[in-house]
Amino acid sequence: MKPINLTVSGLHSFREKQTVDFEALCSGGVFGIFGPTGSGKSSILDAITLALYGKVERAANNTQGILNHGENELKVSFTFELENASHKKRYTVERSFKRTDELRVKSASSRLIEIEDETYVLADKTNDVNQQVQELLGLTIDDFTRAVVLPQGKFAEFLSLKGTERRQMLQRLFNLEQYGDQLSKKIRYQVQQLKTDLDKITAEQTGLGEASTEKVTEAEQLVSDSIVLLEKREKEASDLQERYDQQASLWKAQQEKILLEEKLVHASKQEEEIRQKQDVLTKAQQAERLFPYLETFEQAEKQQKLYEDKVEKLKAQIVQKSEEYKRSNSLYEQARLQKNEQQPKLVVQKEQLQQASDLQKQIKEGQQEIKEAEVSLQQKQQALQAKNDELMEADKRYQQGLTLQKELKEALTKVEIQPDYRQAVQQAFYRYQVWNNDKKNLDEGQKTYKEKAEQLKHLHTQKQTHQERYQQTIEQSKGLFSDIQGLYHTVCEREKEFQQLFQQADGLMSDLKRRKEKEWSRRLAHQLAEQLTQGEPCPVCGSEHHPNLVLHQQEDDVTTKSANQFEDQVNQLREQRFSYSSLKMLLEQLAKPLVEKIPELAEFMNEAGEVPALGEMDTDAFGHYAKKIEVEIKSLEQDYLQVSEKQQAILGQIQKVQQSLEKIELELAHYQKEQAELEGKVNQQKQALQAGKEAFQQDYPSFVFEEMEKINERLTEREKEEQTIKARIEKSSVFFENQQKKIERLKEEKYAGEKEFTELKAMLSHKQSLVHSQIERLRTLTDQEDIEQALQKTVLLLAELETNEQQAYQHWQTVQKAYQTLQMDEKAASESLETAYMQYKKAAEKWEEAIGNSLFSEGKEVQQALLSHDEMKLLDETVQAYWDNIKQMKSSIEKLNIQLNHQSIEEQQFEETQQLLHDIKAAVKEAVQLKGAAEQTLKSVKERHERFLVLEQDREEKQALFEQYQKLQTVFKGNAFVEYIAEEQLMSVSRDASERLGILTRQRYALKLIPKAALL
Repeated sequence: MKPINLTVSGLHSFREKQTVDFEALCSGGVFGIFGPTGSGKSSILDAITLALYGKVERAANNTQGILNHGENELKVSFTFELENASHKKRYTVERSFKRTDELRVKSASSRLIEIEDETYVLADKTNDVNQQVQELLGLTIDDFTRAVVLPQGKFAEFLSLKGTERRQMLQRLFNLEQYGDQLSKKIRYQVQQLKTDLDKITAEQTGLGEASTEKVTEAEQLVSDSIVLLEKREKEASDLQERYDQQASLWKAQQEKILLEEKLVHASKQEEEIRQKQDVLTKAQQAERLFPYLETFEQAEKQQKLYEDKVEKLKAQIVQKSEEYKRSNSLYEQARLQKNEQQPKLVVQKEQLQQASDLQKQIKEGQQEIKEAEVSLQQKQQALQAKNDELMEADKRYQQGLTLQKELKEALTKVEIQPDYRQAVQQAFYRYQVWNNDKKNLDEGQKTYKEKAEQLKHLHTQKQTHQERYQQTIEQSKGLFSDIQGLYHTVCEREKEFQQLFQQADGLMSDLKRRKEKEWSRRLAHQLAEQLTQGEPCPVCGSEHHPNLVLHQQEDDVTTKSANQFEDQVNQLREQRFSYSSLKMLLEQLAKPLVEKIPELAEFMNEAGEVPALGEMDTDAFGHYAKKIEVEIKSLEQDYLQVSEKQQAILGQIQKVQQSLEKIELELAHYQKEQAELEGKVNQQKQALQAGKEAFQQDYPSFVFEEMEKINERLTEREKEEQTIKARIEKSSVFFENQQKKIERLKEEKYAGEKEFTELKAMLSHKQSLVHSQIERLRTLTDQEDIEQALQKTVLLLAELETNEQQAYQHWQTVQKAYQTLQMDEKAASESLETAYMQYKKAAEKWEEAIGNSLFSEGKEVQQALLSHDEMKLLDETVQAYWDNIKQMKSSIEKLNIQLNHQSIEEQQFEETQQLLHDIKAAVKEAVQLKGAAEQTLKSVKERHERFLVLEQDREEKQALFEQYQKLQTVFKGNAFVEYIAEEQLMSVSRDASERLGILTRQRYALKLIPKAALL
């Protein structure tokens, strides 16, 4: 990194903005920074560190006390350049801080900028800027202050670094993390991950249970048996379904025929009502055809009478309107003559009165202006007197202020503080404040340390409690696992007994079949014997003699019945065969989560014991044993439900306790780390406090450390007094300046007021003479006292003449128009009356002709027979629907007779077939469920078998990889490889630096690196 430019303000002694141009300083090679204590040499390095990392390494809490005592804001900007093999890049870091109290500050803004042809903002948040800078430089703040910028007292610390800290710093300096801690961490992580994977594989293999090839073959045989049973049930169901469909079709046709016959009888009863409705419909249709003639006739008759009445009414109105027209014409002529006589006189009178009114208003306005001018003249005279008094008072105060300012300057010389003394006290008090703040931080750190210790103690107690609860849950899990395993063994034993039972069932079935065949042969012989007749040849041997004929035995029928019952029992028992496999699968699923949660449970797993062979059984003993098995299966299923509930409860407890323990472990690690950091920090703070106090006594021997508060208070009081006097002097200077301006202003205002007073007095005299001449002119125009009232009266008379003429003219025109309109209406009505009479005569002839050819004798009957279009449509649809329905029912009954073909079925017979079909479907469903359970069992066994093989292959691969990583971990143990590379790099850098130092110092100085030691 090459520094280019540094700008700082508000940091330590840099109160004002200062800029350091490193590019110019570095042009000559080596340069130095010199100055007395407190002048700001170290502050330049602090500014660089603050700009890059947002912290000052030597400040309390990295930022406390860095802000100048007289400022409230700190700003720093640092430009630097980075170079690699291909190119150079230049960056600028900008930060600002604001005061929160006497010592502490907070970050206000942060920004990292890349400077190229264009400027780019890489980050604008504090944490983002810190991260970006650390990535660009490849150094933490600790590395930076140890290897690049060494604050006071840090060089010895850098030389004394050993062990882990030295190795980690060298890793970061030479970018060796990928070969050091990072690589070791990756190897350690891979070893732990592989060990965890191997443990998981072993636990999962144990949890898979029985997954052998024999178990797969057995499950496949169960699936094959269930498929045979399902096919048998489906064949029976298909045959019964076909018979049911035939009977259902016959039953449906039979019921439909009965229903149709009942509907036909009911419909026949409505035939008379339908015929009446058909007659009503016929009359309504004829009335609908006659109604337009009737309506036209009645409308023509009404129209003729209407026009006759209208003509008579219009004739009477014409006579009346003629008289009104004559009267309105006479009134209009009178109003016109009156207007022509009076209007010219009134117009002349109006103009004279208007001139007099305007002149009277001008006189009143002039008199009012004269009064206002007199008042204003008096006010101006009073204002001139007041302004003169104010000018004398201002001059008096100005003289008093001069005397007071002289006294203040004499007092200031007595209390003024020397700059050297003030700077010394401020620097000493700042050191005292920093020390005191560090003391407070130490007290807070010790308090926090005690609180963390109490929290750790409480967490250890919680951890012990949860571990006890977890152990109790483990014991409960072991008991539950033992119950599940015991139940699983019981199911396995019952399954083996079941297999032995079926082997005996096969023997008993074979014996019963032989007895059944023997019985069949005897029955055939008996039937043949019954058909033989003495003297006739035998159809088998041809002999005519038949000695020793076979007699029928009743016990043969009993044997056949017993065989059939036994076969049914075996078939029912065979269907229960899958219950054991389902229970085993369910129990394995219960045990698997327990083994996954608690791998040590795999140690308690064992195989089921051998089952003693069953004794020989006859069919009766077999039947009793089959009933016993059915009861046991139900009992086993109930036991499964109980252990399933317990398993769910225990798994929930385990998960809850494990989560609590993980949370406590994380909190313990966090608090232990914080406590260790706090302990180291507290010890450092104690040492720093003691060293700070001793350094203070050495740097400021004239001040007593414990009395710095009082010394600073006395200094502050004198500064306040000094500032107060300075402020009063400054304020008095402003007062003098303002007072002089005020005196000048008052003089100008006095001169302007006197000028305005003279002008106002001349204007008043002019207005008085003008008003006098206007009064004389008004007397020549009129002698009326109230001019406005006379003017309004003249205007009203003129308006009244105009209004009377207009109203008379409008009334005459209105009456004339109405009279002419009535004449035209009377003529039109007479013509319409003649037309209406001709239409009436023609409509009467058509109506008489139409009603003569109908069922009606007068118009009233036609109106009574009329129906609406919807009513007629409804009647027509009702009648038509009735006859269509009768026809359709007869046709349907005929078709059903053909379909039945003289066949019938009883309801009881149909219900029996329906019940048989329901039962066989239930049997098919049960067979499907048994097949599904067998297939699920087979699928589960195959999946576990395949998973076991995959896990075994994965385990072998991971075991080989685990051994390789263990060997690699041994190679990199202790970070010897990284330390070797770091030492080689350090020696190479030292040689280059030594050559550069020799050139700069003319070979007077050089650097030497002692192997496995510090840099000298």
